[in-house]
Amino acid sequence: MRHSVILVTVLAAALHPVYAQSPAPIERIKITDNDLTCQQIFDERNSMDLAVAEAKNAQASGQTTAAAGQAAGVAAEVANRTGMFGSLGSITGQLLGNVASKSAASATTQMGQQDAAQAAERERQALARKDQLTQLFLAKGCSASDPSAAPKNPNAAVPLPAAALSTKVASAEPSAATLSGARATPLAMKLEVINPEDLLDSGKVLVVPTAYVTLLTDGRVSAVKQTSAFQSGDATARASANYRVSGIDKAYAQLLAKAAYDDLIVQLRQAGYTVLTYADVKDRDFVRAAGRESSASLPTKSEGGNNFVTAAPSDEQNFVSGTFGGIFSEFTSGGKSKFTDATLVIPQYTFTAPQSWAESSRGYKSVSAEAHVAPGMNMLSGRVYWIGQPRSRMMTGIPGVGTKQQVINVTEKAGDLEKTADTTPTTANALSGLFNSLNGAGNIQRTSSEYLFTIDRDAYAGGIMNGVHNFNVEVARAAASAKL
Repeated sequence: MRHSVILVTVLAAALHPVYAQSPAPIERIKITDNDLTCQQIFDERNSMDLAVAEAKNAQASGQTTAAAGQAAGVAAEVANRTGMFGSLGSITGQLLGNVASKSAASATTQMGQQDAAQAAERERQALARKDQLTQLFLAKGCSASDPSAAPKNPNAAVPLPAAALSTKVASAEPSAATLSGARATPLAMKLEVINPEDLLDSGKVLVVPTAYVTLLTDGRVSAVKQTSAFQSGDATARASANYRVSGIDKAYAQLLAKAAYDDLIVQLRQAGYTVLTYADVKDRDFVRAAGRESSASLPTKSEGGNNFVTAAPSDEQNFVSGTFGGIFSEFTSGGKSKFTDATLVIPQYTFTAPQSWAESSRGYKSVSAEAHVAPGMNMLSGRVYWIGQPRSRMMTGIPGVGTKQQVINVTEKAGDLEKTADTTPTTANALSGLFNSLNGAGNIQRTSSEYLFTIDRDAYAGGIMNGVHNFNVEVARAAASAKL
């Protein structure tokens, strides 16, 4: 048993690397680019090839370190299961041995993963810089056979690159028919409607100052399954998938929010209501004075392992959300709406693409876990909240309309999904199997992958508007049937 303890401790400690200071980022465009000679462009372009090669080696090294750290973690877990750390002399020694070994292994794994991620980012930067230098070299009319020669077009300029996270060809912009909801197909939605009579408080006059669309940018899904007391053997299966989304920029997100906003206004007017828009109320004193989110970037939030951005139709309509009043905070005072001539209405829509889910199961002698990612889109929720004129009553919830389903599938394909890396720790899995065969300590198997989801701008917008339009139709139906 002492040998096993030493193996775990030494393995975790030996894999703790010494990390050099991170190199400076490689800028794709530099303000001195126009001053470069052909020879300087040629030499720097060659240096980018070297930077790419070094980054690839660093990625491989980081991945090896991470895998070995995971292997050390498995060894620590197995040692703990079999009581190997008990040889340290006491319960305290057992706990210390277990914690120390797992901590060292976890730190090594995290550092290896961090190094690999940093190297991958540096490779991307080097390739982008190389591309920019190549374009500059060609635009100036430089000679590859004689880089020292004078350029044929010394004053040539290179267009700025489009802001994109993927090297894939950009998809077509969403069409007017897509953004209007004209292409939406009927979806079954279960809704909860609370206090629709509030919509009638001001003679069927509503004010909708903004709308919010929340979109997934990156995240993770995972599953774990262990054998139960009624199963043969001792096994654990873990599966995970990480994904990131490419192609969502601020202007595009705001375009989707504006489409959702316009669609709701159309639906409510068709239901017989007078609807005041932001344009109608923007000059009111309290609207002008309302706090706005920073226009530098979109607000973000994290939830359940996923990260999101939230967009409004414009920077002017991206109002600050308060701790107590939430999305209504800039339009209420003392719990009452500042709009005395209309019922205040604000919609929110949340979508996730790609789709992700996890599955796990048990057999008599086995367990399994799987993490899945697909190129479709789900509507997580649709909410339209409202505040009418002051009244006294027993509250049964926040007045408004909201979806009751956990998810609503709005399209099967909103873009292209690419598996960019298989990060399954094969070394750790093999070591776990070895320990299990030697002493039956338990078999721990892990699978993991990395995905890149590149949106198709028209298909993605089509999914958004499929969910938005169907939900807004139901909101309008509830509004049309409201009674005092």
